[in-house]
Amino acid sequence: MHYRLLSVLLLTLLLSPACRQTEPEPERLVYPPEGLFVPEPPPTYQTEGIRIATLNTFFLFDGYGNEGQATFPHKGNPEAARRHRARIAQVLRTLNADLILLQEVENRAVLQRMIDEDLPDLHYTVHFVQGHDTFTGQDVAVLSRLPVEKVGRTEERVPVEGTDDTYGVSKNIWVRLYLGDLPTTIIGVHLLARPDDPRRKPRREAQAEVIRRLVERELAAGRAVAVLGDFNDYDESIPDLNGHRPITRVLAIIKAASPAPDDDLYNVMAKVPQSDRFTAFYDADEDWQVEWPELSAIDHILLSPRLRARLREVHYAQIYDPRTVTDHFPIVVTLAPQ
Repeated sequence: MHYRLLSVLLLTLLLSPACRQTEPEPERLVYPPEGLFVPEPPPTYQTEGIRIATLNTFFLFDGYGNEGQATFPHKGNPEAARRHRARIAQVLRTLNADLILLQEVENRAVLQRMIDEDLPDLHYTVHFVQGHDTFTGQDVAVLSRLPVEKVGRTEERVPVEGTDDTYGVSKNIWVRLYLGDLPTTIIGVHLLARPDDPRRKPRREAQAEVIRRLVERELAAGRAVAVLGDFNDYDESIPDLNGHRPITRVLAIIKAASPAPDDDLYNVMAKVPQSDRFTAFYDADEDWQVEWPELSAIDHILLSPRLRARLREVHYAQIYDPRTVTDHFPIVVTLAPQ
């Protein structure tokens, strides 16, 4: 088990790595007096297989042109954007995954530039479909060195509860490929932000229903499915580091997949101890310190049963200071090819 928070002590039983996705007994965690985060070493992979990862890159933009209405430190600054791109590339090199879903990317060109400048030896191909987030200008994309058969996105919209509106997922992508001998669809998402905002609950649940329908269709076509990315929400059945509870059913909706009882998706977070369950930093008190209570798990990798059966390793790679690279951490899984 990896630790990066100063002198973390576990006072009760650790969760079994093979625990099922039911309500686990939460650990009682004692925070160190300083309560400060310390990065852990890079993951050491113990098994061979196909590695899939997800990472929110925090505005992987190029510093040129119209960069949306959101603010970020390297906005409109090509040299600062280049340095940020190099830091993200170093993280990707460390992970060395075969397929990586990236969130908060500007366009295909910025990803190709990162590969050409910093990762030419990793032989990634960019897979990108233009989304519809006009406010931030962000999109999601896939880097893969595995052959990809087809790429797309869902444009479906569903009713928003309590309104006459419909809503879709502005930032999503899917790729179809083979993981070893298994036909698989990888679905990448970046859902509406602010998990604790009740005003956004109906829209984020509508987004979850859109993704659930896509999962159901892919499963019905005989494909295994993985849904991964920044869900901006907590899992109601698996407590994260600080025991956050969702106000929505976003994870439950997507994991249900279909009415059938045997195709539910599995959150790989259940495979790691509660002390490792965090993927994002939010500086709630604005003191620019990375403290325990400001860490949460809002990024997830969900696997359909056939992929879960091939799951060999899970790493929540908290390997850098989130104030200097990105405010999210990657998740990496290793899957047996057959």
